[in-house]
Amino acid sequence: MRLNKRIGWAGVAALGLLGGCHAHDARPKEHASSALLDSGPQPKLTKKQTADVQISLGRTCESQGRFDEARSAYVEALKKDPKRADAELRLAILDDRKGDNAGADRHFARALKLRPKDPEILCDQGYSLYLRRRWADAESSLKRALAVDPSHARSHSNLALVLARQGDNPGALTEFARAGCDPSDARSNLGLVLALEGRFEESKREYALALAAKPASSRAKEGLQATSVALKGGNDPRTIAASGKAAPPVDPALMRTSASSSTPQ
Repeated sequence: MRLNKRIGWAGVAALGLLGGCHAHDARPKEHASSALLDSGPQPKLTKKQTADVQISLGRTCESQGRFDEARSAYVEALKKDPKRADAELRLAILDDRKGDNAGADRHFARALKLRPKDPEILCDQGYSLYLRRRWADAESSLKRALAVDPSHARSHSNLALVLARQGDNPGALTEFARAGCDPSDARSNLGLVLALEGRFEESKREYALALAAKPASSRAKEGLQATSVALKGGNDPRTIAASGKAAPPVDPALMRTSASSSTPQ
């Protein structure tokens, strides 16, 4: 049972270190082609430059939550340059966001046909499959990403989530560590995933171990408190809200980080 159906989860939003992610929501770096959008006389753009401008525009629209406009920009980019795997990837992510699994699969397939060994595409595909609880398929995509780039932090973080959901706690801890988490944060991450699966006793144990490894960890303290409340039957979200420390329930699947970031979020 998902945790957000069971308790008000104090401090969960603070657990942004958890690496489950597409390259969805972080503000993208400005593409060099954005300068072409400046006012003033402009030379005639090549098809590639026009596609670059559309991709830059799409990323800006995404960062502002204007998803329909972003989609239109990516479609226009593909009209100018049908081999733009990055446009296919962004369309896959937009479809994934709105729950269009068939659309997401179609765009991921097209992106991978263009760039079959791109770890970013494979990682995002794996995360999409994770969101659908297709554990084996997600694990396969993420391991393919890591075969290409063994240091790909997002893939390690996402693989850790997949392994934890399948009950492989030692494997999940190993992958969190490979993503750059210290032992305390790795156990806090695992504790959250276990709680989301309704495995509160195991979750409480992981948070206790996380706190022992790092006594000052607010994540471990808040997670330990929340699991204790859950085990006592504190199912009403207002139970913890009354303490003034409540945060909106957040599945690690909703915590996003930039594809360009090497630090698990």
